[in-house]
Amino acid sequence: MLKKNNIFVILVFATLLLIPLLFDTYYVNNISYFILWTFISLGLALIWGMGGILSFGQTAFFGLAGYSFAIISINFADTFAVGIWAPIIALLITAIFGAIVGYFLFYGGIYDVFIGIVTLAITLVLETFMAQTAGPEWAIGNARLNGFNGMQGMPPIGIKISDSKFYLNGAGQYYFMVFLAMFLLWILYKIKKSNFGLILLASKEDRMRVESLGHNVKKIQMITFSLSALLAGISGILYTNWGGYITPSSMGLVAASMPVIWVAASGKNDFFSVFLGCILLVYISQTLAINGAQYAIILMGFILVITTRYFPDGIIFMLKKYLVNKLSFKNKL
Repeated sequence: MLKKNNIFVILVFATLLLIPLLFDTYYVNNISYFILWTFISLGLALIWGMGGILSFGQTAFFGLAGYSFAIISINFADTFAVGIWAPIIALLITAIFGAIVGYFLFYGGIYDVFIGIVTLAITLVLETFMAQTAGPEWAIGNARLNGFNGMQGMPPIGIKISDSKFYLNGAGQYYFMVFLAMFLLWILYKIKKSNFGLILLASKEDRMRVESLGHNVKKIQMITFSLSALLAGISGILYTNWGGYITPSSMGLVAASMPVIWVAASGKNDFFSVFLGCILLVYISQTLAINGAQYAIILMGFILVITTRYFPDGIIFMLKKYLVNKLSFKNKL
């Protein structure tokens, strides 16, 4: 028998799968944009919700993956299946960079608020550097970095076989994101229930005690940090593919703070709440941003304050619990 929580999850994904059948391409592309941000939020929920490590470096990995994908695909645009192996290599680069950063953080004994400071510094350094690369001398092969104007003109994710093209766009891109989210949520919950996840959760409460029991907490935290970078990289590549561009502003201060607000307001201890909450909060912020980006920033800041003061487990998580309980009550009737 399905648990009441699983019924709610199935209903949400069933609704998402029906959207392309009910709405036109314009709305499907917009919702795809909302969904692509869920992966960076899930990465932060993994490292922060399970590991108790607040990182402002998610957008640095987001941008690194996006730029890596763009550079590789532009330089090898005429190579067979570049739209398939280019994002894979970009993700490997991002995961390795995340592991290197994680190694110096955790094996260097940097913890608590200092991790937030260091990761934010990395993000701002990368953004500042990329914004200064507007000159023609800033190029990697055939790929011009273009500074604050960003990069564009990269081939989309997919493959061309003879006269047939199989690219991620429109409804195909949307369904890919939804099914990828399903798969990654399943993986994340498996990790949470595994010995690896239990050690990570325990280290969140008392790192020294877990180490005294013989567990290599630093190694586990480094691997988790790398996995969170990988998830952020997925968002970066999908963003680049969705819009056909990537700019340094995607790694800015505001961009770095948004995932923290989405995850905190959604409920950092529950992956599905983060997934659902991120979609809703990005939708709200983008709707407000039409009239001015400052309105979205002010509202997100207000939501963070309210969450911190009154809903430490997350607003979306509390709403989810309420809806699941209502669903369970109706089933009993």
